[in-house]
Amino acid sequence: MDISVAMSSAEQAVSRYLQDPRATVSIAAFNSAGLTYFGPLIQALSGEGSPRLVCHDRDVSQEDFPALAADYDLVIAHRLEHSPPWPSTSTALPLLREPLDVAMSYRHRLADAPSVSVADLIDEEWVSVQDGFPLVSALQALAVHAGQPLTVTHRINEFFIAAAIVSAGPAVALMPRHTTSPPSGSGIVLKPIHDLPLARRVDILCRPEALHRTAVQQVVATLRRTVIPT
Repeated sequence: MDISVAMSSAEQAVSRYLQDPRATVSIAAFNSAGLTYFGPLIQALSGEGSPRLVCHDRDVSQEDFPALAADYDLVIAHRLEHSPPWPSTSTALPLLREPLDVAMSYRHRLADAPSVSVADLIDEEWVSVQDGFPLVSALQALAVHAGQPLTVTHRINEFFIAAAIVSAGPAVALMPRHTTSPPSGSGIVLKPIHDLPLARRVDILCRPEALHRTAVQQVVATLRRTVIPT
């Protein structure tokens, strides 16, 4: 085969791949984001001519999210609002700003208050996450603001397990307001901290070249349409 013909065929194959709206798109997300977005995303893209989604849950430390973009087309990641931005090796597309509230049992002494202060929380027993995960820094910021260490009794990464502990006893925990909002009847209420607003950023990370694909662009656009309003 003539070299020029072979090169032309290869270019056409690449072009078809980039422009194919039905191509496979792999997407990874931390657990609560997967629970929030995977179902609506699959439903929204179930029609003829839509991309084929392959979903993965990957709950990793904040610093490890960018590396996942080497293995997946799209990565839904989260970081604390005032933490350093994602490295320039990944393209970061903002998805959601999510406040962090204090979760407590409906029987807690502060359960009827519209909001709480740092001073209210100094002597509370806390559920934290494992070291390296974003909410650790948020609790550290709360401790600095309080001027003393917090009493951390439990270290749980899965919010649903943390919620079970919070609903059963005196412990409180930081929880994202939207993606892990406790369902009705859970026995948990969320309270904003009025003198220390805490929030996390939920972003889509990807390799820069991934956005040249029509299918990837369609998944990103659908994610942004289904995002929870703040």
